[in-house]
Amino acid sequence: MFAETEGFLTAKQDQVILTRNNKKYILKQPDTDELCRRCGKESETIQHITAACEQLAPTEYVKRHDGLAKIIHQKLAEAAELIDDKSPYYKHTPANVLENENFKLYWNRSILMDKTISFNGPDIPFMNKKTKKNILIDIAVPNTHNLAEITNKQNKYQEPANEICAMWKHKAAQVIPIVISSTGVIPKSLSQSLTRLNLHLNTYIQLQKSVILGTCSIVRCFLNYK
Repeated sequence: MFAETEGFLTAKQDQVILTRNNKKYILKQPDTDELCRRCGKESETIQHITAACEQLAPTEYVKRHDGLAKIIHQKLAEAAELIDDKSPYYKHTPANVLENENFKLYWNRSILMDKTISFNGPDIPFMNKKTKKNILIDIAVPNTHNLAEITNKQNKYQEPANEICAMWKHKAAQVIPIVISSTGVIPKSLSQSLTRLNLHLNTYIQLQKSVILGTCSIVRCFLNYK
């Protein structure tokens, strides 16, 4: 990364970005409106900007999320010999379905179930046809204080995982979370998730960089919003 990006990231982690909350409570400008300039509902803190503003959720947060998911999708597709494209992850355009005689890989696609289930759209479902085992990969970029909710994300997709096993007559289905905080903090469970996916442990470097660059872009654009 450029030195400017690293410095900007450090400023976010230290919470010295000039948000409205910072102006009112740190710089002591009492006339400042502390509410978010985009949604107008919550205090404009750095945590609100990076992962909690409802106005950014359907656009900027999704873009950052998909940048992370593309890395995992590309790595799995290459390992399963579903693609031979060696382009950088940010140029990778995932197909909705990739399939050969051994594997089937979905991208951001709901799975039709025999019964109604609230959560039937994990980010990357991956099927091993030979072993009849399925992996449901869920991607998340929360704020750092929400990293402890990883286990909840696993529980959320356990029901569709069980339903897939029954519907497709497969042996097993497991839920694997890929979670990195909006400022690049990595939970201990990430290495376990990469191991379960048979991906190199150094994959975390690409994942972390993608999230950091995405967050820096979000904050810069937000602060320039009038």
